[in-house]
Parts: sequence; C-alpha cells; structure tokens
Amino acid sequence: MPPSYVRELKRLQDEAPATDWSDIKDVIPPHILNALTNVDTQPLASASIGQVHTATLKQTGEKVCLKVQHPHARSLIQDDLWSLKVILKVVAWMEPDYEFLEILMREWAKESVHELDFGKEAQNLRDAQTALDALYPTRDAVLYTTINGGGGDKISFQVEVPRPFDDLCNEQVLVMSFCEGVRIDQFDQLRAWKLSRPAIVDGVAQAFAHFMYTSAIFQSDPHIGNLMVRPGTTQSEEGFTIVVLDWGLAKRLHETKRLAFCELALAAATFDFGLLLDSYRHVGLEMKRENAALSMQNIRFFLRDMAPAAKARKRIKAKIKHDEKYRSTLPKNQRVPMKSKAYPGDFLFFVRVNELLHGLGSKLQVDLQYMDLIRPYAERGLRQSELYNSNNHTGIQSRRERIPPHVKAPGSDKVLESKLVCLFDVLRLEGNFAGAQFYALDKSGRTLANVVAGHQGGLKSHVPMELDTLVLGFSCTKAIVATMAHIMVKEGYLDYDEPICSKSIWPAFCPTQKPPKALEEALVRTPVDADDDTTKMSLDELSQRWTWKRRITLWHVLTHQAGMWSALPAQMTMKSFGSCETCCAAFEYNDENPEETLLPEYGPGQRSEYHYLSFGWLVAGSLCGAFAKRHNMVSVSFEAVYKAILHPRLSLETRTSGFRPCGGSGGHALAKTCTGDIAASKLLQRRRESLAIGEADDAEAKEQAATLDRLKQFRGKEFLLDPRGWNSLDGVEANTPAAGGRFSAAGLAHFYHELGTGRILDPEIVQDVTELLVHDTGLSALQGATSTMAAHGTKGSRGEDDSDNRTCLGCGYQLIRFDKDVDMNHPSAFGHAGVGGSIGFHHKTTGMSVGLMLNKADGGQEITLRIMKEFAEHFGI
Repeated sequence: MPPSYVRELKRLQDEAPATDWSDIKDVIPPHILNALTNVDTQPLASASIGQVHTATLKQTGEKVCLKVQHPHARSLIQDDLWSLKVILKVVAWMEPDYEFLEILMREWAKESVHELDFGKEAQNLRDAQTALDALYPTRDAVLYTTINGGGGDKISFQVEVPRPFDDLCNEQVLVMSFCEGVRIDQFDQLRAWKLSRPAIVDGVAQAFAHFMYTSAIFQSDPHIGNLMVRPGTTQSEEGFTIVVLDWGLAKRLHETKRLAFCELALAAATFDFGLLLDSYRHVGLEMKRENAALSMQNIRFFLRDMAPAAKARKRIKAKIKHDEKYRSTLPKNQRVPMKSKAYPGDFLFFVRVNELLHGLGSKLQVDLQYMDLIRPYAERGLRQSELYNSNNHTGIQSRRERIPPHVKAPGSDKVLESKLVCLFDVLRLEGNFAGAQFYALDKSGRTLANVVAGHQGGLKSHVPMELDTLVLGFSCTKAIVATMAHIMVKEGYLDYDEPICSKSIWPAFCPTQKPPKALEEALVRTPVDADDDTTKMSLDELSQRWTWKRRITLWHVLTHQAGMWSALPAQMTMKSFGSCETCCAAFEYNDENPEETLLPEYGPGQRSEYHYLSFGWLVAGSLCGAFAKRHNMVSVSFEAVYKAILHPRLSLETRTSGFRPCGGSGGHALAKTCTGDIAASKLLQRRRESLAIGEADDAEAKEQAATLDRLKQFRGKEFLLDPRGWNSLDGVEANTPAAGGRFSAAGLAHFYHELGTGRILDPEIVQDVTELLVHDTGLSALQGATSTMAAHGTKGSRGEDDSDNRTCLGCGYQLIRFDKDVDMNHPSAFGHAGVGGSIGFHHKTTGMSVGLMLNKADGGQEITLRIMKEFAEHFGI
C-alpha cells in the first residue's frame, strides 16, 4: 500500500474520531455507571466501533477499562457491508473466477457483525482465558522465545488478555480489567525498557500460533493497535508480557477446520506434499488442477519468514511478477487455481491473521523464521486430537521412549524372539528406527517368532506398533505382481516371450510397425530446434527406440531388462500416481499428446537396470490387457485382475493377517511412513521458491548443478522423492503395483510360505522363476537388503570374496544370499525387499518364510541386514 494510504487508515486502529462523552454516557446503563467511579471522560483510545475510557470499580478499587460502542456504529458498518456486497456481486458477474471474493465477503460480514455485540466479546474473553490456561503447564509458568537475548539465553514471556466483569457488560458496553503496557510500536519506550523487538514479535507469533492451532478460539485482528507489551512477568522482572486486546473479531473453528489448518502449517514447515494436499481437502479448498509443487511454493510463501519492510516489499513484488508471468501462460479459466465456488470462508481469517502478523514483523523491522516458530504448535494441535491419538489423550509429548519391543502371540522359538527383542531395543536406542514387525514360519507353517517393536511413526509416534498394523512395503509389492504374472502365463493368458504390444495382450502400448507421423512431428529434431533440447532426437533414433519398444516382452519386464527403468508418466499428480490404470495408459501411444510418448533408452535384453516404478505399470498393463482380451472386456482394473487371479489362491490366514497389495487399509490400522531425509525434494522446492521471490543464488545453483540435473526428471513431481506422500489420503488408497502394497509381517510371511510350498504356484514353476537369471547394479539403494554378507563383508563357505554386491534377480523376484550359501550363483532364498528396509522371503533349504516390516523409509539397509544377520546366525544359514 502507498505510505499515504497507510498513514490515514492506521488511525482507525485506535485514533479514530471519538464520540463526545455526553453522547457516550447515554449508551451506558445506570447500574453500570453506578458501579464505577473516577471515569475519565477523555477516551484512552477510539477505534471504528467503539472507544475506551478508564475507570475504577467502587467496590474493590480496581482500575478497569470501560469500552462503549459509538451510537451510530451499527448502521455505518451495515451500510459498508451492503456496499461491499454489491461491489463484489458485480465483480463475480464480470469475472466468474473471482466469485470466491463474494464467499469471503459473506464470511467477513457474518463475523464482523459479532463485533457489534460486546456481550459476545465478553464471552470471547472468557474463552480466550481458558485457552491461555492450556498454554502454560502451571498457572504462573512462562514461555520462552525461540531466539536468544543479548546474554545468549532464551527470553521468558507471558501472554495476557483482559478479564470481563460479566454483570457490567451488555451488547453495547464492556467493562474489563485494565492491562498495563504500551503499543508494541512505541520504539523509544521499548529501548528504554531494553526489550528486544525480535523477541516481542517472536512472542506474539507464538501466542497466536497457540490460539489458532491448539485452542477453540483465536483473535482475528492482530494489528498493532490491539497489541501491547510491558517488561517483566508474574515470575520475574526479566522478560516481558504481551497483552492481546479487542476480542470482538474472534474466530471459532470447527475441530475439523482447526486440524486442517494445523496440517497446512505443518506440511509447509516440513515440505510434506501429501499432508498439504490433504489439508486443502479438509479446509475445503478445491483445485482446478493438482500441482503439489506449485501449491507448496504458494503456501510456503504465504507462511514465509518475516522480514524488514524493504526486504518484505521486494519479495512480494518479485512474487507478484513471477506469478503474473506464469499465469499469462495459462488459459484464462485456469489462472485462478482454485474452484471459485469451493472457497471456504474460514480461510479468510487464517489468511488475515498470518498476513497481519507478517505486517507486524515488517513494521518492527524483524527477521524471523516464521514456519519454524509455528510448527510445534501445529504439531501439538494434531497430536492432541483423536485423529492421530487413539491411545494418548494428552498427545503433546511423544511416548516413543516408553514403547519397548515385545512379543505378540509368542512363537515356538523363544530364544530367537529373545534375541530379536534385544536387537530391536538396541536399534531403538540408536535412534535410526521407528517401528518394526518380524514374523517367521517354519516349513510346516508353524509360527517361529512374532516380535513387534517401536511405534507407528510420524504423528502417531506415541501409538505402539501392533501385530496387524499395515506398513507400506514399497518394492515388496513387486513379488506379488510377478506372482500374478506367472499364474496368468501358466493359465495361458500370455507368454513370457510374446511382445506385450501384441494384439492379444496390450496393443495400445506400441500400436504400429513404424513411428506414427504425429510422433515424428513431435519428437524429431528440426533445424530450428536447439541443439541441447533433450526432448528431440533424430528420425533414425526415434525409429530405433520405437522398434525397441515393440520388442519388449513380459520376460524383459520381469527381469528388469525392458530399457524403461526411469520412465514416468509425463503428466503426474499425486492422485493420478495412485491410479494404476491412469499410469498404465501413460505408457500407451496417444495421438493427442504424442510428445508425452515414453520410449526405451536401450534395447530390451541389453542389460538389467532396476525399474523402480515402471516395473509395476508395465506388468499391470500387460496383465490387464491379456485378461480383458480373454474375457472380451473393453478394459479391466488391476485390482479386479488381482481379485480374480491371486486372491482366491491365498489362505484365509494370509488375507486376514494383513495383506493389501493393491493398497488401502482393509479395516487395519495404518502405520505412518516416516523419514528424516527429504534433501532431494527440499532442494528442488527451495530452488523453485528462491526463483519466485528473486533471491536465487547463482553461485549456490552452480554448486548444486550436478544434483539438480540428476533430479530434473522429478521437476513438478517432487512428491515422488518424499515417502511421506504415501501417508496422504491419495497415497493410502494408491494402487501402485511396484511400490504401494501395504502388509503386516505376518501377512507377508504367510504369502511366502504358501508360494514356497506350492500352494499358489506349482513347485516346478517356482523353482524355474527363482533361479539366477541376471545381475542388476542399478539403483542399489532402492533395491533393499538382499544379502546378509553386505553387512560384514564376509566370504561364502567356499571362501569366495563377497566383492560382488550386485542384486541377483530371478523372474520378478530378488534372490536373497546368506553367509552359508554354498554357491553364490544359487542363493538359498527368494523374495523381495523394499527401499524402506521391509522384506519378505522364502528360504528354500530350510522351508522357513519371513516377513519384516519397517516404517522408517530412510533407515537404510544396515538395519535390515542386522536383523537378517541375527536370524541367519540363529539358524546357521
């Protein structure tokens, strides 16, 4: 705003024209006037609705404030609201995309009318005091700023709101306690008191974070005229006390909305894309198009760090310019990202309070990391809710230290269980561990060990892991998909060596002998194209890669030799990522979007590189196509194929103990997937944000160039780099056949027992598809732990040096090597591990089957290896 406007408008905070005492006196009932003495007829302050006088209670001698409404305030405000309503109706008629302004206006009118009822304000003050009581552990306790004072220590502070005298209040008059202090922009006085401006803003921001995220009410008008400060607290002359005045415009949120705002703030502070999109849904914001990275950028700018006025103004102008440039590239009806009629009115006050607080920081010339400050309050608000807190109704402190490893429904091998309990306890104390389940069966299907440890992760870190809690299995899911493929080959739906683009399988995958003309026009480089345009290629290269795609078989896919290891759908959102059918369709040729065609990087069978996500979509597309052709169906979902092909072959024990390869909970509790490593997604997001506000550091970008180049395929899909996205509503229901299955350790162990003992596939087929076919060196960090020798660099029993850390692959399964395996080319177990450390396998020699589920995605292979090593040494394998 231009400074001249600001100077004039700020007078409405507490310097508005006052009403003469003779007129004000007529508004005050006699019983209130009779209870007061020493009434100062000159107002202490005057705002747009009322003015405040000081007085003394006759009965106690306590100094009080007498707030009286201006006689014509109601009619003036109602006239203003009517005028705004008319203006915004015209705006909405002219520009339908801005119809949300009328919705916000209705919310504003609904709440601002309450300012005219001082009886309601008295109730707000009482509720605010109740909220403050919950802020302090004890009545006289203090809080501390997040920043240090001059002596290096945190600065103590308290928060105060006036107390109303209920029998001296009505609709137009409010008598309340007098609170000492000065406006927080009285800089000379602050210097005289030696009070730190950053500390004061820190305290104000914490106070409002508490009210907004953890209580039932918050003051919606935190401008400078409503905030005072004084030195000292009730405990000491050190520190300061913040006074929050004027609770006429206070907002009460339904619990669902309050939690949604908590999710929004926490998501922004922690770069949690899934939680952010969930918060949009819970708030009631509906997007025209999902763009998780852009949404994160915008909400993080909204909750940006506070900055002095000049820096803040520069950032805002740069962001406006950046956004205008971006919007100019969009169709007119897409320039407002939210659906106009689905814009929740509650959002207005959330925006208003945060923007006013940022203005306060700029006015006081303060640099403050705002998101870091509000984060603990948002997290506390979620933890104390029933949504995340089924076992602990206080919810504020994590109980992870109080959850010891324990045995559930003990198995027959008490010694093994005891060893695992001790190991899990060590891992928990080391810190790089959240929750775990271990379940082992002997060759007859009898339970050997059943150990559960730790917690359910994330915002459920105070809730113990249970036997039937489902944990995201990541690539453990691939083995289930591969098993479906082997069943369908056996039943004649398709062959291993038949190209998957054949008419009987998936013709849309690569429908013509030669590249279509539209594809040539989209991808073949012309003289006008830039030499460094990596999306373009020569006609010969296009023809070659198209031919490669037509040669891909199911065998190539199952052995990770299809040449499409890094292929991802061009247009991917969190919602579409969870749809197997949508992602499979992205691998088909589409004349309408030929530039999005996915092609192999090299010929099928040339080498094996881990197809971390594309494996699932390539197999699923093939199976669904073959199933639909066999049954004369136009199309079929992957889940329907699973229910027809594999599900009937599973025992009731497997199906009910926790086995959800197509995602979802199935009525089970879900563990949160947690991680402490978000460096990749954070790097991309921070780069995007710095460019938007004109603060990109070219030197830093140069240093990060190599990393940024490796991550370029994830631009706009940053959520794929963050495993917490699987905790979102879309992530939980995602049917992602290479990574989205949810299992308990018991469910996975029972599956491998049934697979290894011939109940799902003929033993001869199992033997054939679990022989060593290829070695894979690509993306070893994503392939999980597949050898106990990698932990200690041991040698095989014949003395071979374990220098070969390549993953051994069968046909859709990983081959698991143990220390005592006689021949390293014939590992003794098969199964599949996931990036998060979870693993399931069947040990051929002993007939044992194991499931291990871990919910900390960045725990690394070391934890899995140590657990497997304990198991292997116990049985001498």
